[in-house]
Amino acid sequence: MNWKRIWTGTAIAAAVLWIFDIGNLILTQRILVPEPNLTWSELIAITGSLIVPNLVAGFLLSWLYVLARPRLGPGPKTALLMGSIGFAFANPQFFAVTVWISSFTGALILLVTTWLKFAAATYLAGWQYIEKAP
Repeated sequence: MNWKRIWTGTAIAAAVLWIFDIGNLILTQRILVPEPNLTWSELIAITGSLIVPNLVAGFLLSWLYVLARPRLGPGPKTALLMGSIGFAFANPQFFAVTVWISSFTGALILLVTTWLKFAAATYLAGWQYIEKAP
């Protein structure tokens, strides 16, 4: 295993997860909720607190791709499959939370963007991974 590339993939995946989290937070606060109840400074504080969990999730997604790569082959198909598996395991409560959203469209948007978050993070983490660095 190329640990330098795994850690680079971790940083890339964590950045992608964090950017999507900012987008989802703004989406839920500004579009799906009729009257926003958080200020911009509170939104920034919340997104700052998501850095460590996103680093952990980024490492797990990167490592999951690296472990699956010899069996499933390198490429986007493996990355999307591992991202989908990561989404399902990281968000078991997500499906229960969407029941509480009053808008079906809002719940569907949140579901799709959260899946895209994991798929994109795994794809970009796997995109830069090679077995042996030159």
